[in-house]
Amino acid sequence: LGVVIPSIAVAEPAMLKKLDIALLATFVCFFIVSGNLGRVEAMRSFLQTLLGSSTLLTAAATSQVISNVPAALLLSGFTTKWSMLIIGTNLGGLGTLIASMASLISYKQVAKNYPAVKGNYIKHFTVTNVGILAVMLGAFWIMV
Repeated sequence: LGVVIPSIAVAEPAMLKKLDIALLATFVCFFIVSGNLGRVEAMRSFLQTLLGSSTLLTAAATSQVISNVPAALLLSGFTTKWSMLIIGTNLGGLGTLIASMASLISYKQVAKNYPAVKGNYIKHFTVTNVGILAVMLGAFWIMV
């Protein structure tokens, strides 16, 4: 970051004006929250209990509230079931807008370019993605 930002400032200063600071701050906050949650003893116990029941479902559910990449980092310290963690956080990228930073980016583009439809977009996005997540989780459980 210390090299990239100054390099951009020199090579393409206009690009810095286009930088979405709010989106970057949101992503950084997800990582800060996940790091802090992992240090709270009550949360550690809670996560270990959930992961003991189902790593895949815990990973998918956690992804819905702190995004799938920070969820993977948070949960990785509490499980050795790596394949279930990876599958769960990958599937967990579906669902809510927060579940994947790519979803937040797409929503910001819709809100910016088509403000009249942003409310409908959220409804349709959420219903569609939660439905696909449910189908994918169901298919996974049938296959396993």
